[in-house]
Amino acid sequence: MKRVFYFLIVVAGVITLACGGGGGGGGGGGGGITPDTIAPTISGLAVSSQLLTANANAQISASVVDLDSGVAGVQAVLNYPDNRQAVVSLTRDGNTNTYRGTFTAQWNGSAGELLVQLRAVDRAGNQASQETTVRLVGSPPPPPF
Repeated sequence: MKRVFYFLIVVAGVITLACGGGGGGGGGGGGGITPDTIAPTISGLAVSSQLLTANANAQISASVVDLDSGVAGVQAVLNYPDNRQAVVSLTRDGNTNTYRGTFTAQWNGSAGELLVQLRAVDRAGNQASQETTVRLVGSPPPPPF
């Protein structure tokens, strides 16, 4: 009985060594998983209005795809002309590749441009970004008296 037991241990050891030791795939042709080094792809970045007034609501949308590890998150950083900044988290629209987020334009009311920087990250930590601008209409001047 002991011989059978030792024989099985030796066979198990030989099989383990023959298949590369069972360790994490290693380099070379070990059949390991190739790490994801490709950033997500962003396309169709749009803001629902290309002309915003203070306190107006708007929507940001874009198509974000990552075929390797999948999209982990999408955010837009809003940079106003008065140096205010806001972050909008975008969520996936159903089973599509479209991500959407809404915001209310908040700045001092002077005319200028809003810089929208979309940032996407995949589950492997790769990042992509894309930018667009939106014109901001200045608030009317106060009445003279």
